[in-house]
Amino acid sequence: MAEPQKIPFDNNINHYTLKVELGKCFGNRGTVYLAQHRPTRAHVAVKKFLVEDLKNDISYVMDEAKHLREFDHPNILSYHTAFVHNLDLYFVLPLMCFGSSRDNMLNYFDTGYPEPILVCILRDVLQGLAYLHWKGYIHRSIRASHIFLNESRAVLGGFRVCTSFLGEGKRVRNLHELPAHSTKSLNWLAPEVLAQNLLGYTEKSDVYSLAITVCELANGLEPFCAHTTTLMLTEKMRGSLPTLLDASTIPSDDVLAQTMDAKSNEIVSRQMLYTSRQFSDALHRFTEQCLERDPKCRPSSSDLLSHPVFKQVTHTNIKEQFAYYSIQSTDFDSIQDHDIDISNTFSQLQMSTGGGFEWDFDDS
Repeated sequence: MAEPQKIPFDNNINHYTLKVELGKCFGNRGTVYLAQHRPTRAHVAVKKFLVEDLKNDISYVMDEAKHLREFDHPNILSYHTAFVHNLDLYFVLPLMCFGSSRDNMLNYFDTGYPEPILVCILRDVLQGLAYLHWKGYIHRSIRASHIFLNESRAVLGGFRVCTSFLGEGKRVRNLHELPAHSTKSLNWLAPEVLAQNLLGYTEKSDVYSLAITVCELANGLEPFCAHTTTLMLTEKMRGSLPTLLDASTIPSDDVLAQTMDAKSNEIVSRQMLYTSRQFSDALHRFTEQCLERDPKCRPSSSDLLSHPVFKQVTHTNIKEQFAYYSIQSTDFDSIQDHDIDISNTFSQLQMSTGGGFEWDFDDS
């Protein structure tokens, strides 16, 4: 059976119609557009940078592009082409019709995904992560806003601080430097990355970050969001860990108050929702194993692919689960400027067409 031919996206800016601005990226130095490729009428996402605005940081943008060119996996974000026109740098990427998992979750399940959807996302991301580690790279910025959803699968993005642990053909035993531009990812980073000591860290730091992301997607809350940076670091060094909030963990008002920045009535409401549900023992074990304080005790990403938690989604996928919960993608052909309500505060797209589409483009 012949493989489907890839659509040839060219480097002629006149062949792309930038329909609407979706949001900002890279510290507001880049703009992301919903665009249409005129020759094929295919919808894409276009990132546009003014080269002069990037200054010394252009290397991070180009490094991300270089990494994506080196990867070829269905669960790793790709880009179609990149080119310069006048003083602008353009990247043409696949359009993720359901946006990031963070925005999709907050739009449909503000207290966290149902377990089948969560595990489908987790399976896809883990497959991409295992491939990444096999290629000799560490992601270093795994979080819900860097996981994108299309009609059939979850894909891992946010590769700006991705780095290789292979040097001159040999494996580097440990890395030591804190990822650049990592301020917004501190809550997801492993203790050994934050410790900045002589022991350094390995690709198993990504496994820890993945578990933090599981808690984020399960609870609808950014981990350690109510903590100061110093307190978060102290808690991680002491071995204090987030958990999946359900009837078995029975979070008290005090515990919830420490994990979220909210009013008392919202805390009570969330507590009632959390205590009315139950995650599987397998998902609890998966999270606990990945959050081991000692990285040597954590399983590798490839070992996790055979974890029992994935048995429940053997015969289903994201597409089927979204259909079950009546989550539909937006008809982009029908979108006009007056259908768009841009939220500059959160750099997200919100459409009044009933599709409930949001996309967080902040990939720092």
